[in-house]
Amino acid sequence: DSGCGAGYIITTDNNNTTLEERSFKLPDYCTVYQTELTAIIEACKYLSTYTNTHIIIWSDSLSSIQAISALSTRSRTTRDCYDSLNALGSNNTLEIRWIAAHIGLWGNEKADELAKLGTISESTLKCPIPQSYIKRQIDNKVNRLNQETWLTDGPRHTKLTLGHKHAKIIKNLNTTLSKNRQDYRTAVHLITGHCGLNKHLHTICKSNTSACPMCGDGEETVSHFLGQCPAIAQIRGQYFQDYYLSVNDIFDNQHITTIVNFANRTKRLIVPEELDQTGVT
Repeated sequence: DSGCGAGYIITTDNNNTTLEERSFKLPDYCTVYQTELTAIIEACKYLSTYTNTHIIIWSDSLSSIQAISALSTRSRTTRDCYDSLNALGSNNTLEIRWIAAHIGLWGNEKADELAKLGTISESTLKCPIPQSYIKRQIDNKVNRLNQETWLTDGPRHTKLTLGHKHAKIIKNLNTTLSKNRQDYRTAVHLITGHCGLNKHLHTICKSNTSACPMCGDGEETVSHFLGQCPAIAQIRGQYFQDYYLSVNDIFDNQHITTIVNFANRTKRLIVPEELDQTGVT
């Protein structure tokens, strides 16, 4: 949690003699996978002067061992480790073996201790930036830009319906309605305001009037339909436990499936997609 570190210990005579132990700090963007490979690379550097020696490298990272055993790789750190092992193995008998982690084996526990010490080291080794870090930075930047655009220039109606809970509402939409195309479509229509209600239809010249056909009292907006139309007040009370609500109150306090079920119950928006002539998709 306090940083990124790696370490290795080199022993001989059945671990009775320690030849070298080292810990080092890596950039915080490094992955655990990179720390394991870097430890192997640094150990190979120390052993580079050895010849005609049987060397066994133990690692508790199975993914690292599999990576350097693969026929090809896109990881620079993996290629560097592969080259270091080949160079060391050209003059020695070299094996790399997997060892189980966290079972009390002395050498492995010691290497873990050295890696933890490395997190507080003053000097930092250079290490390639992993693709996962770059992707995460890009995703974070895009999300920040989307949020800024949403706050400064987002669609007025959608900002009104989603409010400050937009992330939760969108998550509920994608997790509970994604398998029901008709309900998903209804939810998106209500959220965006681009739906088969007269206010929007009149705006896009698909209706001669913007008035509510159920009560004739005002324009048939999403706000009117969901929270204010007196003609469906009883149905509204059954689903929302109130008869008169703002659209923001409804989306803030009701699950998206409840809102869609209310709309379906009124039968105002139930038109098969293939038969819908309103121009709303």
